[in-house]
Amino acid sequence: MKYIKRALILFGAVAVVTMGSAQSPATIGEVGKLTGPRFGLTYIGDGSTSQVLNRVNEMDSTEYANYAGLPLTWTTQYGWQWETRFADTGGPVVGLVEWVVFVAGMEKGMFLPSFSSLVGVRGEGGFEFATGPNLSASGLGFVFAAGYNVKKGDLNIPINISIVPNKQGPKDSAAGDILNSNEYFDVIKMRDTGMRVTVSVGFNLSGK
Repeated sequence: MKYIKRALILFGAVAVVTMGSAQSPATIGEVGKLTGPRFGLTYIGDGSTSQVLNRVNEMDSTEYANYAGLPLTWTTQYGWQWETRFADTGGPVVGLVEWVVFVAGMEKGMFLPSFSSLVGVRGEGGFEFATGPNLSASGLGFVFAAGYNVKKGDLNIPINISIVPNKQGPKDSAAGDILNSNEYFDVIKMRDTGMRVTVSVGFNLSGK
């Protein structure tokens, strides 16, 4: 719960910064399409995903008996974003459809892909909010994202924080299958997936 409160506080801070922005009102909302790379850092709460990232899935019963427990778990993210504007009537708010693909775990020698499809809005000052389904190695979930889009000529720099809430994942999720696993991991694998909080930044070029 404390992590959710901190995330909500950060959401509010982003909104306050946005409302105080001095950028020209028309410049942000007029972006038609965006595409480009995205980088991020993700905190992962205790669950099946953090077990895999800490290689608990490779332990036998003896190793697990001596295991001190899950540490603070984080991972890097690298991916690509596609964005299209809709419901643009010339007003202060436009609608957005976004597709974001990430690969996590590379700093640990792992390949953990995720895909998000989001629908949201962006205000004329650059503040944006979106939500939609998220498919990852731990199963299907829902993602909530908020952030701020900085426009410099044709370059757009979206800075976002996103949250995928903790949920009870399927018993046979991909988290236990895409990597080296054994029968003992099926016994000790947590049903909870663990909440994921990601801070990311992108570098996108716009086009009409």
